[in-house]
Amino acid sequence: PDASLKDARERARGACATAQTSAEAMSALRRLKQEASLLLALCDLGGVWDVARVTDRLTRVADMAVGAAIAFLLGEAARANRFHPQTPEDLLAGCGLVALAMGKHGAFELNYSSDIDLIILYDPENSRLAEGIEPGPFFVRLTQALVRLLAERTHEGYVFRVDLRLRPDPGSPAVAIALP
Repeated sequence: PDASLKDARERARGACATAQTSAEAMSALRRLKQEASLLLALCDLGGVWDVARVTDRLTRVADMAVGAAIAFLLGEAARANRFHPQTPEDLLAGCGLVALAMGKHGAFELNYSSDIDLIILYDPENSRLAEGIEPGPFFVRLTQALVRLLAERTHEGYVFRVDLRLRPDPGSPAVAIALP
């Protein structure tokens, strides 16, 4: 089962990396969630894995989905010359963005119906953005697009519901917060 789950994650990561549209990335992530959920349920019901392993693996799927979605969005920004990646092979390396998992996600305790609680932080000094691009608005829009990629319902369902309310100041309207 671990090898099958790893293969599913790698296929989804590759599909997101080559996706040309949000719809393609969304579809790849939804297929991953469907395949992973079925595999995890079979391992759970069949007694192959205990509850701790099932929740751990589901959390790893969420981590990968968040990372692949962010990489897709940074790839779009790079193609539009708004973002200059440190290396084209790893868009996340040195991008200046931190997606901090909280709650059950952060504790590796996601279950089948869990949402994911994220705090999105960015480093305005090390964000690798093109000249003239303001980090605040850029990362707010990226975060909004991330939520859409993961949480919007399509004919294939959704990947994970995303809750951004666990920010240090939940009353703050900004969904992405500068590290300083």
